Amino acid sequence: MTSEEEIYSTIFTSLKHPVRRRILRMLSEMPRSFSEVLEALGISSSHLTYHLESLGELVSKMENGKYKLSTFGEAAVTTMSKVEETPKVMRAKPILSLSLKLKSLLALLMVVIVVLASASYTQYQSLNGMAAEYEPLKELSELMKKGDLLQSQYTLRYKSNSYIDISSGDSWYCVIYIPYDNSTLNAALTVNSILIPGYIPITVKKGDALALASNETAPIIQSLNTTMSGKYSLLLASKGWYTISLVGSIEKWGDNVFIISTMAPQGKLDCWMSFEIIHEGKRSPFIVAHQDFIR
Repeated sequence: MTSEEEIYSTIFTSLKHPVRRRILRMLSEMPRSFSEVLEALGISSSHLTYHLESLGELVSKMENGKYKLSTFGEAAVTTMSKVEETPKVMRAKPILSLSLKLKSLLALLMVVIVVLASASYTQYQSLNGMAAEYEPLKELSELMKKGDLLQSQYTLRYKSNSYIDISSGDSWYCVIYIPYDNSTLNAALTVNSILIPGYIPITVKKGDALALASNETAPIIQSLNTTMSGKYSLLLASKGWYTISLVGSIEKWGDNVFIISTMAPQGKLDCWMSFEIIHEGKRSPFIVAHQDFIR
């Protein structure tokens, strides 16, 4: 992950160059493709590539190929707009005893002082906001160093032709880490086939059910038995670890073996569930724990 100092350096370096300021203004209006930015600026494609690379983490590329501002890019645009909106200092009445050159120099110095003061305050406010966003990202970065995977969406799959098919090789449960309080788990379940009697016991537990001591149990915060496809939402009040399962409650037994307490369908079953985490109306990254467990 890019360090905090490198991000600040990128912001200040970008604001010094007029072409990069124009790119940030354009992307603050709406996401744009490479060709749209190129046509608006009227520069060569190699120059545009250089400037986009220089913007670093201030911009990001969307799945459709268009460029948009990142959180840091929005902070840079806010800083830039505050500086540009600073009221111009009224020129004082001429002082007869001073030369025209000296009066011009004094007026320019006053403008510079006001602009710098305004820019410093705006940067202070913006960087405080960026620091608040930095802490959750720092947590995710530390977890990734341990081999865990950063995801924006994840899919669980369960396929069986009998009571429980433990050799299917599919991920029918997972442990995730959510970095923000008051997030929402949005899930879409697709049921391809199911043979009654039976149901799909979707279970969400607070905590990492695989990491607890053998005499501890992660509490269940949502349990749903269903036989149909559908969309589901669950409010997760606090950040931290959660265990999500398509086969019922995941329990730990002993020191090394994990067992499943479930009433999974008897007969043929094929289903999968894709889910994402939403925070403040936007899709939030989360960690899927890397576990070497026994199926």
